[in-house]
Amino acid sequence: MITRGLLLAVAYALTSLACAAHAGDCPSEPPVARVESAKFYSDSHGAVLDKDKVEERNRAILPLRNFVSDVSARIDGADRAGQECAQQMMLAWAQANALLEEPSDMAGQRDRQIFTISLNIIALKLQAAGLGIEPLLGWLGQVNHAVIDYFAKRNKLAAATHRPEAGWAPVDNLYVWSGVDAASFAVLDHDRVARQYEDEVWSAEIKAIRPDGYVESELRRAGRALSYHVYDLSALLTLHAFRESLGEALTAQERAAIDRLVDRVGAALCDPAAMATAAGGFPQEKPVASSVGTGFALEPQFLSQQIRSCLAGIPTTDPLFGGNLARTADILANRRR
Repeated sequence: MITRGLLLAVAYALTSLACAAHAGDCPSEPPVARVESAKFYSDSHGAVLDKDKVEERNRAILPLRNFVSDVSARIDGADRAGQECAQQMMLAWAQANALLEEPSDMAGQRDRQIFTISLNIIALKLQAAGLGIEPLLGWLGQVNHAVIDYFAKRNKLAAATHRPEAGWAPVDNLYVWSGVDAASFAVLDHDRVARQYEDEVWSAEIKAIRPDGYVESELRRAGRALSYHVYDLSALLTLHAFRESLGEALTAQERAAIDRLVDRVGAALCDPAAMATAAGGFPQEKPVASSVGTGFALEPQFLSQQIRSCLAGIPTTDPLFGGNLARTADILANRRR
């Protein structure tokens, strides 16, 4: 039997030889074994940024950011040698078992989750370009399963320690983004564990959207409640885009829940007073457009007029989510046909 490990070694050797034949400059970026990061909030609500810690976090994740930015730019480009270089760079990290050492804290887990989504999307683009991804799947499977395992346990712990008598767990944006990890990997590999997990996350998030459109866990973010409702919405729409590619259609109940959240976010972007009151009277920080770019780039039909008017500059490219978002949307749409 040919194992994925053997296939990876052979593929890496062959791809390296092929790329060496080009006169291009395919870099060899040192693989990151363990994601290190930093907690960057200084208060219990997760609302007040510590600028020094933000800089510490940015320094810590810079090698990862550079890698996914470089690889996504190459696979999004029209140059075939550049696309093959992207494949070679991914194979090198797979062969080195990058990201498989467990992060030492929650901050590292959070950032491993973010970058794993990017790696999944890059692999999806490699596949769409006709470049083989089979040698990557064993490695990506291990990384995605590690993300799933951590956030599943985190959510269960939250369910056991926060109002268990009401059957409520603080389903937050990080939990929803972990569902995006799972769904984006399931699109690549039809992984049973990933499919089951993303479906559980989806159901939990839909239930977490209150009749008034608020998400309870994000209201706890004090002055950043609006920002985190925006981020939660982006995660939900991104998850929906990958679920559509997996053949999951919206029910009327699910559509109504999303519409409530869209309406609540749109209203708060234009006038945050009600959100401030619901969040305990804290004045709301203005969200940045990049925090919602992924969701609306992949699911533009949910971009309401209020959001268009009151959140200018929504980006179409995000290196942390695989590069060109429009291209990702096109690939997912083609898979649905």
